[in-house]
Formats: sequence, C-alpha cells, structure tokens
Amino acid sequence: MHHAKYYLSFLIFLLISLVFSISVRNFYMIRIMGFLMILGLCLSSYLITRRHRDQLILLPLGILALVVYVALHAINEPIYLKLLDRALWLGFCGYLGLIMFREIFNSKSVGPKEIYGAISVYILIGFIFSQVFETLFIFDPNALSFDPKNFVGGMLQGGDIIYFSFVTLATVGYGDLVPASPITRAFCVLESVIGIMYVAIFIARFVSIHSSKSEK
Repeated sequence: MHHAKYYLSFLIFLLISLVFSISVRNFYMIRIMGFLMILGLCLSSYLITRRHRDQLILLPLGILALVVYVALHAINEPIYLKLLDRALWLGFCGYLGLIMFREIFNSKSVGPKEIYGAISVYILIGFIFSQVFETLFIFDPNALSFDPKNFVGGMLQGGDIIYFSFVTLATVGYGDLVPASPITRAFCVLESVIGIMYVAIFIARFVSIHSSKSEK
C-alpha cells in the first residue's frame, strides 16, 4: 500500500501538470512549470522505480534533461538544444513509462497501484507524442494546420501541441488544430492506435487476473 501512495501522487502530479501545461499562457510561468515538471518527474521516478539499474538510467536522463532545459531558455533557444531537449524528454518519459508498464502488466493482482499506474502510463503516452509533434513542428512549421484567430498571438505554443496530442490519443476528433503533413498524419494514426490498443490490453489483462483469482 505504501508503494501505491507513490503511484497516486505521481498520477495527481501528471494530471495537474497536464491541466496547467494546456491552460497557462504566461511566458515566464510556462518556463517555471517546465522546470518544475522535469524536477517532479525525476523525484517520482526515484520513488516509483525499485531496480537500481532503472534508477541509474532514469535519474541521469532526468537530470540531464533538467540541465538542458535550463540552458535552452538561457541562451536564446538554439535549434540543436531544442532537439536535444526533445530527445532527452522522449528518452526519459519513454523509459519511465516502459518501467511502469512492465511492472503493472506483470502484476499478479489488481489493486490501487495497478490502476493508478495504468492511468499514469496512458497520460505519459500523450506527453511523449507531444514531444514528437513539437519536434516535427521544429522542422516543418506547417506540420499542423490551424486558424490563427483561435490561438493566443496567432501562433502555437507548447500547451497547444500537448492539447493536440491528447485529442489524438483519446480519438475525440479534430476541430481547431489538424495534422497538415503526411508525416504528422502518420504519427497521429500511430498515437491513436497505441491509445486504443493500450486501453484494450489493460482491460483484458485486469479481467484475466480477476477471472483467474475467482476460479481459485
């Protein structure tokens, strides 16, 4: 149960980060939130992961991502640091999600930890793909099509791309922001398929665990 508290805290942290990432538009607040989010993920990964090998991979990745993030916003955001920042974010969140997925999927029972963890991994998938779309947007500013009148300053910000990623993941349908290049459409299809399959796999897994326990 003690371990479940860490998973619940991590889930709450992710939900708060998601809401603020999409809704906050103040330039300085966005930078502060990004810093706090990376710091929070580093702390969460230390509390959640049990294996020292995983910690030895995750924590250096998280710390390096934190350092690059601070440097990125201190020297006028050169493109090579932008790409390194995205790569570190992808590596860190992807590995953290993989660890949680492995532990939850291999669990022999369904409890609070498994439920909190399954939801957290789903949210991490949305954040991971938002980094993919931001990377595509760096190389191709026309990767996403939108009406400038519907966005602050007539341009997209990080929160808008996170919003787009979760709309894609949940397959609720596009409206004010749509994919406009073949590669962006390909990743949208991939994210949608992963989102649907992830939910189906975990429902099947949890039902299987519950059924096997009932038969004993």
